[in-house]
Amino acid sequence: MKYKPILCLCLLSVLSIGVSGQAHPDSLSQPPQSRVLHFAENDGGETTRAVVNLLIHDEFEETVLGATALLQRKEPASVHGKISQWDGRCQFKVSPGVYDLRIQLTGMVTFEHAALELLAGRQYDMEIEMVRMRPPVPSAKQQAGKN
Repeated sequence: MKYKPILCLCLLSVLSIGVSGQAHPDSLSQPPQSRVLHFAENDGGETTRAVVNLLIHDEFEETVLGATALLQRKEPASVHGKISQWDGRCQFKVSPGVYDLRIQLTGMVTFEHAALELLAGRQYDMEIEMVRMRPPVPSAKQQAGKN
């Protein structure tokens, strides 16, 4: 019976590997995503164009300044771009059609919405929540300090 301590040690190590290898509920959750919080469609003042009003903020309700918002139409091909202002707002006045919307900013999770149909004479109000990347993206200054 001189092998009993070794056998117990092996069994203990197998059991501890099995327990420590279990996934935690937090590790299985989806990564945070940017999302639409509010969407409204109304009659607009423009008769030949669609108006899109965006309000962009982060998960802490702070407005996002400097995000690039792109509306891209495939047929006929066109791209419209705006930069969010200090109040997190930007506005598009575009020809009717089906557009892809993309909002991006370094350090934030990009928001994308495909096949957004915009009709003439309609106004669309969208509130977008952008989520910060985890771990945070280091600034250029922080990255330069590592060299």
